[in-house]
Amino acid sequence: MKVKKKIKIIGIIQIRLSSTRLPKKAMLKILNKPIIWHIHNRLKFCSNLDEIVIATGDSKNNLEIRDFAKKNNFLVFEGSEIDLIDRLYQTAKKFRASAIVRITGDSPLVDPKIVDQVVSTYKKNKEEFDIVSNCKKSSYPYGLEVEIFSMESLKKMWLEIKKPEIREWFPLFIEKNPEYFKILNISNSKDLSKLRWTLDYEEDYIFIKKIYEELYIENQIFFMNDILKLLKKNPKLQEINSKYIDHHNIGAPEI
Repeated sequence: MKVKKKIKIIGIIQIRLSSTRLPKKAMLKILNKPIIWHIHNRLKFCSNLDEIVIATGDSKNNLEIRDFAKKNNFLVFEGSEIDLIDRLYQTAKKFRASAIVRITGDSPLVDPKIVDQVVSTYKKNKEEFDIVSNCKKSSYPYGLEVEIFSMESLKKMWLEIKKPEIREWFPLFIEKNPEYFKILNISNSKDLSKLRWTLDYEEDYIFIKKIYEELYIENQIFFMNDILKLLKKNPKLQEINSKYIDHHNIGAPEI
């Protein structure tokens, strides 16, 4: 009898300290813990991730991230500073992943339920799809993006993408070459894509801090619906970073 090979799915937090709009945002503190800790902590509540790995660049700029990760016993991988597809691919190889869930360092409100939904959908459909995502056609708040890539799709991009600027912005390659991949998009029941829950500017930081101050309880987690209820009760919160509502993919190259 043929034994089914167990698939290993790891969450990769891609994170560096080179942001110019909000310097060293990964280490900015909310309730006395840095952003990187909060992202990692929220992913720990996922049922469908086998491991969580911090993937950072190997320059001196990121020493603070590496030291913090090691001090807190977080798995960490140091790879190319700007060749993102290589950093993700090498992380996946190092930890023997069958597939990776990519979470960016801009996502302090990442929702474990949504991550689990995307991973569960991938597991059920992995023979048919290379990539499962909730952001190929956005319907979730900006900042709750989740993408899972099979090892095969990562390797394909690692081999195929030649331009350095596209290796850093590899989702643009997927967007321009959809025929290369079989992609399944998960949509929310209601279009919430106009909500901005990501971290790029000082105002985003203030907004996210206020969400945490209202909802965070130690050893528990709050979810998208908890934030939606809070915003319904206190709609003025959304005005804090509303001037950046359409700021997506800042700095992305033209291809």
